[in-house]
Amino acid sequence: MLFNNTNFENWYTDSMSISRNVPYKVGNVDKKKREELYKDIPCRIYNTKRNGPSWKEAAATATATDKVACDVSVDLKPGDMLMIVRGGCLGSNRDPERYFAGKPQPYYDPVGGVLSGLEHQEAVLSMDEVIK
Repeated sequence: MLFNNTNFENWYTDSMSISRNVPYKVGNVDKKKREELYKDIPCRIYNTKRNGPSWKEAAATATATDKVACDVSVDLKPGDMLMIVRGGCLGSNRDPERYFAGKPQPYYDPVGGVLSGLEHQEAVLSMDEVIK
């Protein structure tokens, strides 16, 4: 757990909410809906690669590929929709940015996170938004 090391206790400056497609039934029909599962999870966006706006026939879009780091205990799955508030753990009230998570990669300390306190997981994020 990253917070075990006091040198890094304020490293998670952003906050995220995780939404996932969950199955449900309507009569005999199986469906899925996106449901918010977790809210206000400390995280940090880094390694940002933003592209400029791109114009297409119907609308302009903005794309980005970023990475997010969070605690290894966070239930993060590929395809999860993340609403991330930059500076959310610092009291920022900015609008959240919408991302979709790739496969998370956990990084463990060799002795259970007690030495460095740097255990965390990372996931590549994809953002593809229509510009209004």
